[in-house]
Amino acid sequence: MARPLFRIRLFHEDWSAFPIGPLSADETARGEYMCGVVPDAPHGWYQTGRELNVSAPADKDASFWRVRAGQNGRAIVQPAVTAGECLILTTGPRPWRDICVQARVRASGARAGGIIARYRTSRDFYALVLEHGMLKLLRRLNGIYTILASVAVSAAATRAALWELACQGNHLSARVGGRKLLAAIDGAIPTGGAGILGNGPITTGPITILSNSAERERIVRLEQRDRARLTSTRRRFPSAQLVAEIDVRGLACGRQIRFADLDGDGRAEILLAVPTARNGGAAIARITALDLDGRTLWQRGPWPADARHLTTDLPLQAAVRQGHMEVVAALGHELHILDPLTGKTRRRVPLPRVPKDPPFAELYNEAPSVGGRPLQANCLRLCNALGNGPHDDILIKNHHHHAWLLDGRTLRPAWHYRCNLGHFPYTADLDGDGHDEFFLGYARADRHGHLRWQLHLGDHADGTFAYRDEAGRLHILHAAGDVGLVDDIEGMGWREIALGHVQHLSVADFCPDRPGLERLAVTYWNGPGIIALLDHANRVIRTTERVNAGAVCQPVNWTGDGRELIAFSPRRGDGGLWDEHFDLVVPLPDTDRPAQCMEVHDMLGLGVDQLIVWDDTRLQVYAPSFQPSGGRRYAPQRPAPNWSNYQVNFSLPAWR
Repeated sequence: MARPLFRIRLFHEDWSAFPIGPLSADETARGEYMCGVVPDAPHGWYQTGRELNVSAPADKDASFWRVRAGQNGRAIVQPAVTAGECLILTTGPRPWRDICVQARVRASGARAGGIIARYRTSRDFYALVLEHGMLKLLRRLNGIYTILASVAVSAAATRAALWELACQGNHLSARVGGRKLLAAIDGAIPTGGAGILGNGPITTGPITILSNSAERERIVRLEQRDRARLTSTRRRFPSAQLVAEIDVRGLACGRQIRFADLDGDGRAEILLAVPTARNGGAAIARITALDLDGRTLWQRGPWPADARHLTTDLPLQAAVRQGHMEVVAALGHELHILDPLTGKTRRRVPLPRVPKDPPFAELYNEAPSVGGRPLQANCLRLCNALGNGPHDDILIKNHHHHAWLLDGRTLRPAWHYRCNLGHFPYTADLDGDGHDEFFLGYARADRHGHLRWQLHLGDHADGTFAYRDEAGRLHILHAAGDVGLVDDIEGMGWREIALGHVQHLSVADFCPDRPGLERLAVTYWNGPGIIALLDHANRVIRTTERVNAGAVCQPVNWTGDGRELIAFSPRRGDGGLWDEHFDLVVPLPDTDRPAQCMEVHDMLGLGVDQLIVWDDTRLQVYAPSFQPSGGRRYAPQRPAPNWSNYQVNFSLPAWR
């Protein structure tokens, strides 16, 4: 095939808008559920992948990528030999098909480094790389690398040379220093963006994306069609209207929030918790209850000097228990039952002591607990194990692998269980006997704490949920970290769907024209920022990738007609609600608003959801600009009143 004539510039980056020095990055857990911790890079560039041999760096300037100035202008550099699988700098997925990616590259070849074309996600792209003296034309598809072509080259042949990776239809070709060295035919990835791969040391000068007039015209037509379709679709949904704003300075610290109707007026009040460090974990230092008018109902505890953002849970819930509203919290080494109107303690008991772990406890994928100490409570869940009432009993756990069920009447331990608990257990009465079953990480236990089933997987469960499908078959779903999405299906065994490190999971009827409930998985640590929509049989419908920070992707009952939208993110610019096509159909107003955290709840008792967005200074509530009037109303079953940063955000269809 003749060399493609790519002369029209689609994109160019010379790094002049970037400050000299390291790019900003945050590899901590805060980005799982919070935005705005690290400023965006210019021109839409972002980083994906993670170094596997180092602990998570703290705040900004923790990136492996940095900008340097040289005699020929600025360059982007990744100077380290890493253990990372896929350290990439990219502008993300694009509709580009017939393109040539050009950049002057110097790669050491110690580990794969080079340029990327047709980038869809960090698990799907083509790349031209140098690795151990071999120039390789690679395809990565569903996380699996395939060498499409390769050739041995000398170090001198690739030192500061112009690299070109061209894609035209199914034809791929690669040139270095003007010489055509590699070619292949492959149609697995039809379109995508561009980027730089830097698992090993690499220096890249200005990068240019070239194409031809036919491709540019195709892209223009595609963008026009998409804009027209999006404009038409947005008209079918109520816009987001600001209905409440509260000053939360000195009250909020990160994503530690609960909602409950504390005073019985039909509107939800807000509980904000502030953490403090304790015994290597976190504990509650302050709780504040306030209403939507900004009035503080009560407050317990001082503002701690070590208050900081974290996404681990805090042991705090509120629900109707034994016929009346109560707030349940672990404060210090005691469990407290608080009056919802005053915050005063009604009852309190000491927390259980943690038993000594057996040998080889690290096989549970968590550090062993120190025996004999009082429980350092990581979270709690209200449940019905003993038949007292829907939320009367209390399941409480530490961060590692010890959980206790407390009898809601006596507050004494009914049983203790040890396993790889994950972050937040799930409970539900799925056999109709009037008592909850327990899903403790990968273990399933009955109301007596007796093991019924257990999976042994390498990572812990970031989220767990169980439900029965339309055929009555039980599904136990796990956001299982590096294992991916796991669906343990009654009578059919468990299935593992590799998507990257699945950190967050939502289950709802996102696609009304498809049978059953869809799954929406969000990745973070490994292959971060990937959002995948799967059908009821765990077949991937579509995927996309966004900057890996704050993509909560919760179901939203915005219209009351049975259609679930997706609360994508609170961030400015592209925050708001998606439909099942990942189109931003309800954008949040692009104003000076808080954009760090987002939650979904019917705060006002309207019968449809509102969006709560907040940071450490302000909290705002956005409602649909109009609500459906009369008739049958969609009222799905949701996780409340058990709130967690690690809950599976399920929405089980129901009507009223």
